[in-house]
Amino acid sequence: FALKGWRDAKIENAAIFLHGDTATTTGNVILTDKDGNVTKVDKTWTFLKDADGTMRIMAHHSSLPYAPAPSPVTKEEALAAQIGWGQALVNIATIYDDKGYDAAKAEAEAVLDGAYGYGIGPVLFKPTLTTGEQTFRTTREGALSYFVGGNPTYPNDGGFALKGWRKCEIKNAAVFLNGNTGTTVGNVIITDKNGNVTTVDKTWTFLK
Repeated sequence: FALKGWRDAKIENAAIFLHGDTATTTGNVILTDKDGNVTKVDKTWTFLKDADGTMRIMAHHSSLPYAPAPSPVTKEEALAAQIGWGQALVNIATIYDDKGYDAAKAEAEAVLDGAYGYGIGPVLFKPTLTTGEQTFRTTREGALSYFVGGNPTYPNDGGFALKGWRKCEIKNAAVFLNGNTGTTVGNVIITDKNGNVTTVDKTWTFLK
């Protein structure tokens, strides 16, 4: 723990209790590493003054602050997440047509990082148009390739999000809510810039 590049430590006491030759403190220690990342921990110490007058640590407790569980997912939040996904698809396609591939790829990366849970763990993503050994895109790299192509590791990807989409409509068959997750199943109807309509079956699970 002491080798993690700490460069600053700040102590914020909630209380100090003195009793004879002991002192107990409780509060927070805020640590900053060499990259500027901040870690806040709950900290309790008991110090004992020994016969030589030196303060020695006799009890030491440290833990991460309690983080309450997120509030349950509501139906409105699940529906809003669906709408956001549809708008993101249209945005990527429109940016591609107006500004080119690099801008569209940057937008797709922002969408993946903002909406998908690849930073938490594997995402159970089975895209509409994938088959064979590369059907499932459980990594960010695979998902990005599916949406915008350009990755030789996935030679069959043509860039689903680059197909000129201009409208996205969602028709749910059911929405199931369970704690901090919401699962939806139904159809997504997408229309391209030429008026062609594609309907796909779609299931999402959203995690708050």
